Amino acid sequence: MLQQVDSRRISLGLSVRQLAIQLSVPPSLLSMVLNGHRNPSKRFTSTLKKWLQTPITDLSDHHPSEVLRQFIADRSSHLANGTLHFYRNKLEPFAIWCESQQISDVREIRRSNVSAFLSHVRKGRSQPARSLNAGGIKLYHQTLKTYFNYVGETCDVSDTWKNPVTGIKVKGSQAQTLEYSDAEIKQMHESIDAGTDSLLRLRNRALLTVLLNSAVRAAELLSMNVTDIGENGRIKVTGKGSKDRIVTIGESGLSAVNDYLDIRGNKTGALWQTFTGDRLAKDGLRSLFVRIENKHSDVFTDGLYAHRFRHTAITRLLRAREPLRSVQRYAGHSDPQTTLRYAQAIDADEAIAAVEHLAY
Repeated sequence: MLQQVDSRRISLGLSVRQLAIQLSVPPSLLSMVLNGHRNPSKRFTSTLKKWLQTPITDLSDHHPSEVLRQFIADRSSHLANGTLHFYRNKLEPFAIWCESQQISDVREIRRSNVSAFLSHVRKGRSQPARSLNAGGIKLYHQTLKTYFNYVGETCDVSDTWKNPVTGIKVKGSQAQTLEYSDAEIKQMHESIDAGTDSLLRLRNRALLTVLLNSAVRAAELLSMNVTDIGENGRIKVTGKGSKDRIVTIGESGLSAVNDYLDIRGNKTGALWQTFTGDRLAKDGLRSLFVRIENKHSDVFTDGLYAHRFRHTAITRLLRAREPLRSVQRYAGHSDPQTTLRYAQAIDADEAIAAVEHLAY
């Protein structure tokens, strides 16, 4: 890693002192670390890793990193933080890659460059590296296409300029159902009911029930307030792109929420609160899932995730033969193809089940 840091520093034309200023560390310390005279602490190592993964700033208007900064700033006024994080997660590696390829003008990027980057990220970014599946590559492909649409709209491009992502074909992931089974849901509830604190036990049971009934995203769930819920269990949520839609937490969800609020006493403010009365955050939700995973590690071998509850709710609506268009609106999918993939997965499952029971 230290070799990567020094190599990048040199390619950017930064002195050790200039890099130290960027990292907010003493130049003497950085010099000793880079020269191998001192081992970096865990905190310093984390700082160096973050610097390696962060695009440089204060560049020319058409540098890929600067255009990315402008792209994020343009969308920050109307997109949720989670969506902005997704864009950064997919586009910052591209900006870093362009830097390593000495590409300083986004308008000069061609189809061959984009293809080379997709090949580069296909091997995966985790350590140890695990190859990305078709769905993972598709996400990079779609995000880059949006990024270069922005380039065409805002940069001074020639009349012959074309979006370099156009024409690059990547396969989408195979349709598959990702719903929790009744047995898995039963295990979740048993784990929660074993809790010793009655307030948190009722909150967690209500939370899982609402997730399973409403098909909301994690951010939509955590932003709920008590006053958002109508007497019939319907609730307006604001999803991606600041788009509002109406969902229902169902009779079971409404009953579970009322039981939780009755023991909580305070029926104002955030719907999901911590023991100290603060709004439950994403880390708190993740901690809940981790506790359930640890109790049933043999059951939830792939982990427990809020988005899979959403998959479960959407899939069950489609299994109940609700119209595709209605499910699309309920789920808040802007693209009907997204909902269609759920339906295709169900059709594939049912076909497999039918064949397995054939007798000749």
